[in-house]
This record gives sequence, structure tokens and C-alpha cells, in this order.
Amino acid sequence: MTITTRTQRLDHIERGIRRTQTVQTRAQTASNRLGWWRLWAFLAAGGLALILLQMQVHPIVILLEVVIGVMIFTVLVGRHRRVNTLLKRCALWLEIQRTHAARGRLDWAHIPAPPEFKQHPEHPFENDLDLTGSRSLLHLLDTTSSLQSSKRLRDWLLATEPDAAVINERHTLLDEMSAAYADRMSLTARLAADTRQMDTRRLLAWLTDVPESSLSGRYVLLLAGLCGVSAVLYVLFRTVNLPPIFVVSFLAYFVLSLRYGRESLTLLNQAFDVQYALSGVQHVFRFIESQHYDDKPALKALCQPFLSANRPSAELRELGLIIGAAALRNNGPLWLLLNALVPWDLYLAYRLNRLRHKLAVLMPDWLTVWHTLDALAALRLFAHMNPEYTRPEWVEGMVFEARVLGHPLIAHEQRVCNDFTMDTGQVTMLTGSNMSGKSSFLRTLGINMVLANTGAVVSAGHLRLSHYRLYACIKVNDSLADGYSYFYAEVRRLKGLLDALENHDPYPLFYLIDEIFKGTNNRERLLGSESFIRALAGKRGTGAISTHDLELATMPDLNNFHFADDVRDGQLSFDYHLRAGVSPTTNALRIMRLAGLPTPEA
Repeated sequence: MTITTRTQRLDHIERGIRRTQTVQTRAQTASNRLGWWRLWAFLAAGGLALILLQMQVHPIVILLEVVIGVMIFTVLVGRHRRVNTLLKRCALWLEIQRTHAARGRLDWAHIPAPPEFKQHPEHPFENDLDLTGSRSLLHLLDTTSSLQSSKRLRDWLLATEPDAAVINERHTLLDEMSAAYADRMSLTARLAADTRQMDTRRLLAWLTDVPESSLSGRYVLLLAGLCGVSAVLYVLFRTVNLPPIFVVSFLAYFVLSLRYGRESLTLLNQAFDVQYALSGVQHVFRFIESQHYDDKPALKALCQPFLSANRPSAELRELGLIIGAAALRNNGPLWLLLNALVPWDLYLAYRLNRLRHKLAVLMPDWLTVWHTLDALAALRLFAHMNPEYTRPEWVEGMVFEARVLGHPLIAHEQRVCNDFTMDTGQVTMLTGSNMSGKSSFLRTLGINMVLANTGAVVSAGHLRLSHYRLYACIKVNDSLADGYSYFYAEVRRLKGLLDALENHDPYPLFYLIDEIFKGTNNRERLLGSESFIRALAGKRGTGAISTHDLELATMPDLNNFHFADDVRDGQLSFDYHLRAGVSPTTNALRIMRLAGLPTPEA
């Protein structure tokens, strides 16, 4: 079945959720049944053994009964473990699919919040276009499985310079990546780490920041030799009455072991701290290695570090074995015996240190590939959940032509889409009454350009545009800490826009300004706005400005559009459709009057 609409996609997900719930119910029933079977098998085997003992049956028969009982119990335990793993997979898969459905419906309450990154107050459009934070574009897109993947996706959204080659490369990768691949990679990470997002910072810090150890292989070999000598001398002592010289060699081994004892314990303890992260990363790496890329040349090239002879998961498996062997310290008597017989901890610390230095070189590249795949998967799933969205068509020059352009963060039932064409190099002036949709339309232009520059699909039926840098002055905040007002903050912002416009950059600037100079009086606002708009004209850029000052719209060479309003049954109503020309009405007094405030007589 070809799915072409968001509604069809949501219906398909709901059917999948119901199928998974059926499997989950059956697995839960099987788990409960196996739990009882395990109990009865244990009680039956134990009870039968006691009965046979009381009947003084031959010990071989009793032993055989116990062995059979243990075998049956072991089989039931294994089966129960597999069923419980299936239950966990079902629960996580349901959570992933329900989250997809929530993203498709823009049900923000059921979309996991993104990590809290500090905003850049001087960024040219982050805060203006609601790209980060709660109910933001990152909140909607972020299906990643690690904090670092989320940061990578955020960096893509906030890139201030478009890169045509990078965008084309992402398009190729996204064409080769399926939504099923993205979901399975997410499920693998969630199963392994038992958390929505892993954090690999401690793992990298352990690999790269731990001080160099002076423990050498020769030293470990020397201690092993002393252990061997002690063993031989002990055997001779017991068999041919040789004097107890083994005590001297053992004491020498003990004293020499103390030199690196604390260092080895510290190194092994630090490895225990990152063991959980290592396990999660290893499972994700194994997933990436296991996929077939023969018909996906771009993905194969990206994943090449995972397809070489020395697979990352194998390297991490060796590291896991070392850490697992070191965990024998939890069994105190066995640990003491091992270290008395051989330099157990020192050998493990030596192997661990060597492998750690090897991984310190390789791990950053492996993680980079995973974080890139994870961020790409978020863009792929965004397109998967919005089959009506489209990929932009890139052209040279300064072009912006859109049909059925909408804001991806506005609820689908409330969203109004518009056609819009911006003439080359011309300033577009948006007029209209309060609440008519001017600010939202500016954000619509900006957020779709961010999606386009990221390599994602856009909320439009068709979008034809050039590669632009982006600069917005929509959501300006004053700063008590820095001691400047809203108006001064706006002035600083607009000066930054002019500076960006005058930079000798290979890409033109696309600017968005909401209610220019609204922080000052009418006369100076009009004069300042006229001067600023004249400064924009003729520069290597284009953009849109919204204003309540209808006088500004009379300036020559402007591309004028407006949003209209109407009063129905004593209430203001808006259709949010973009219309050509200057707004013929204002509504500030009507809003005041409807709210019960005193106004001049009509």
C-alpha cells in the first residue's frame, strides 16, 4: 500500500500498535505461565529428591533425577528470559510508535522533551524561529538515541552558512535510509542502554583523559615468572623435602605487586564506571555492522569504519571480557586466591590500558558515524511521518517560490497554508491588523528555510529556492543583566543584520523582520524604518518585513502583501490567507472596544 497522506500514516501506525499489543498480551500470558512452571519444576525436583532419599534409593538414581530436574529448570529459565526480552521489546516498540503518532499529531504532551541546551543569545535566528527548547522544531524532530546525536541535529538546524554539497550528500543518504532502519537502530539503542538517550561523554573521557600508566608487559611477565617459580618451589617442598624457599619468592611477588596494585585497582574501577555505556554502544555498533549496504553506496561509505576487518563491536567485546574478568573481585575469596596465584588484576589492567589507548584513536570516528546516522534517522522519520511534505528544488540566484507553504509546528487542523513568491532582491512588506498572521508567516518562511538548509523535507507542496543565509529579528528580548532596553536590543539586532548583509559571502542573505522599530515613538519609528529599508535595497539579499505602519507600504519598489480580518457576531475572525497589496483595515481600536476598554467614538 502506498501511503501518501499523514492520516494514512497515522492509521498504519495505529494498526501496528494494535498488532504489537496483541503480541505483548500473548507474551505476558506466556511469561506468567513460565514463571509458575519454573516454580513447580523447582519444587517437584527438590521434593522428588527428598522422597528418593527417604526411600534410600541408589545415589546414582537420585543424582540422575537432580540432573534432569536442573536441566528442565534451566530450559524453562532460558525460555522465560527470551519471553521477557520479547516483552521488553514490545514495550519499547510501543513507546517508539506512540511517540511517532504523537509527533504526527503534534501532541506535544506525549513527545519526549529534547535535552536542555543553552541558547545562543546572539544567534541570528535560533530564538526567533523556535528552533530549540520546548515545543520547538528540535522537540518535534529529535528521535535520537544519544545526547551527542541530539546536539549534532541541533547544530545542523542552527548552521548559519548553507552548504550545497552537504545538503546534497544528506539527501543521498536519506534516500538510501529507510524508516525501518531508523526505528530498528533506535530500538537497539533503547534495549541496550535502557534509557531514551545515552551520553557518551564519560566514555570518551575515560578513553582519552585517564593518566598514562607506567605498568609494562615486562613487569607483568616478571610477576608471572615469580608465580611460576613459587609454584615449582612449593611442589618441590611438598615432594622432595626442599626447604620452604617458595616463601621468599612469594614474598618478592607480593611486594612487587604492591607497586602497581593501587594504580591497577583505580584503572579497573574507572572501567566499571563506563561499563554500562560500553555495553550500549557495543549493541548499536553491532547493529550498524550487521546491515546490508551493497545497494546503498552513500551509507556504505559513511559506515565504512564498521565494515572493515576489525569490527568495532569485536574490539568492544574484548574490552567487555576484560571488565567482566575484573568483576571477579565481587567474589572476595576467589579474587584473593587468583591474585595470590597469578598477577590477575595487574594483567587485566595492563591489557585494559593497551586496549584503551587503541580505542582512544578509533572510538571518536565510530561515535561520529553513529551520531551522524542517528541525526539523519531523525530527519528520515520526520519525512516518514509527513508524506505530504516535499524536498525543495534548489536553483541559482535569489529565488523563493512556494506553494501550499505552512508552519510545521502549528497543529494540522489549524494550519493555513499559502502560496508565496518573493521577487529577486526586492523587500516584501507584510501589513495587516493585530493577530492576523504576519509574525507567524515570517516564522513559516524562516523555519522552512532552516529545514531546507538542514536537508529535511519542508512543509510545502512545492518549494523552489536558492541557497540563502538566514537572519531574523522577530523575538527580541531586553537584558536587565547587560543593562539595555528592548529598543536598544532591537537596534543591535538590526545592525547585526546589516553587517551580515554587507559581508562578502558567496550566499545571499534572507532576512525576516517583525514590527520594525516598534520600541520607539511613531514619528521616529517611521523615519528610522524608511532609512533602514532604503539601506536594504540593492544589497545581495532579500527578505520580508511586517509592520503596522501603513505609510511604510507606500515606499517605492516594495512587494506588498497583507492579511485581512473580519468581525462576525461581535467577534474578530481571521482566515490567515495571504493577499496581494496593502492592508485596507486596522483593528487595534476594535480589539480594545471588544475587550471593554474605552475608545474614541467611531
